[in-house]
Amino acid sequence: MLALIITKIIDRIIGILIKINRSIPLSSESPSIINYRKKKTNTIITHVSAFTYGNAGDTILPIALRDTWHAVKEEINWNTQHVYPVVDEEIVKRINKSKGLIIGGGGLFLRDTNKNDISGWQWPCSTNMLEKINVPIILFAIGYNRFRGQEDFDSIFYENIKALAKKAEYIGLRNNGSINAIKNYLPEELHYKLRFQPCMTTFLAKLYPQLCNYKKKEGFIAINTAFDRPHHRFGSEIGNILSSLARVAKHLSAEHSIKFYSHMPTDEAFLPFLRAFDVPFELVKLDNTHPTEILRQYAKPNLVIGMRGHAQMIPFGCCTPIVSIVSHNKMQWFLDDIQKPHWGVDVLSKNFEEELLNRATTSLNNTKEEIEYIDLKQKELYSISQENVQIGLQAMKIC
Repeated sequence: MLALIITKIIDRIIGILIKINRSIPLSSESPSIINYRKKKTNTIITHVSAFTYGNAGDTILPIALRDTWHAVKEEINWNTQHVYPVVDEEIVKRINKSKGLIIGGGGLFLRDTNKNDISGWQWPCSTNMLEKINVPIILFAIGYNRFRGQEDFDSIFYENIKALAKKAEYIGLRNNGSINAIKNYLPEELHYKLRFQPCMTTFLAKLYPQLCNYKKKEGFIAINTAFDRPHHRFGSEIGNILSSLARVAKHLSAEHSIKFYSHMPTDEAFLPFLRAFDVPFELVKLDNTHPTEILRQYAKPNLVIGMRGHAQMIPFGCCTPIVSIVSHNKMQWFLDDIQKPHWGVDVLSKNFEEELLNRATTSLNNTKEEIEYIDLKQKELYSISQENVQIGLQAMKIC
């Protein structure tokens, strides 16, 4: 009975916050972290992504992607195309005037964000329009974002992803879990088109070392939660899970200051739990925030306990130790890829609270060693990315 009441209260809070989220307009262009001068060059690449200030992770994604490519080839100008509009003849014409098309990054393989019966995923490009694109196509750091227990993709997705795999130079997926999942939608002869391309946010310190100075840790713990599709994340145990997280925060607050990092307003549905358990905390709102400030904020904590994918990957990319709250398979997939599966605690665990506290305490006692390990893994992820960029540039005949 209590769990039902808590669920109804959370649903009401989320409903109010969703209305606030929807009032945030999509941006037609990204801000910059590194100011590259626009050069007189014929090297123009079309970039399809979700350009928005409304979600801290989505703010950084397209910028970090471009800077990953600029690190290999600085002389690139970008034709920006938002991912959500239906691809028509006019959009195809603009794409074909450029050297190539990059789609990414982010969890674009999801059926119910920008839901459509054209492609079955977030980029609504029909197979007919796809065939009219005559420049190289690369998907870069895309994620299979289907939630636990969520309905499978419609049949149109099978058709569309098969056509896309045939057409693309490669489909770069941000974790091996996504690669294995997408294989289920493709015939075996197209599996070679799937390539590991880590999210650019996982090696931010290599792109922006001046913003990710791990020597300036400030001793506090940052916490983030996520409430999109809460029934898929938590099931019927939502109240117990959030109460456990609040109790862990209360325990840790005895020795460390607590800050709550809000990527978007819906994240703040957790704040009543912190208040109910008398957890002293500071709210840090990162939506509608310049990306340089987001990076600075994530370089400061000694530890981030995060539920959002980018509350896992951005701090990791800023050389900040992490504890991942696994309420979506993508969180565990990332930890598996960096060979640290125990850095996460699954919300479905019967011992969630105990395991979360133990993992957080272990991390706080080994900050230096974990930062050194993160730096090592970042070098690997960045090297893989540079190689993938080179392959893309060659396909586009950009020297």
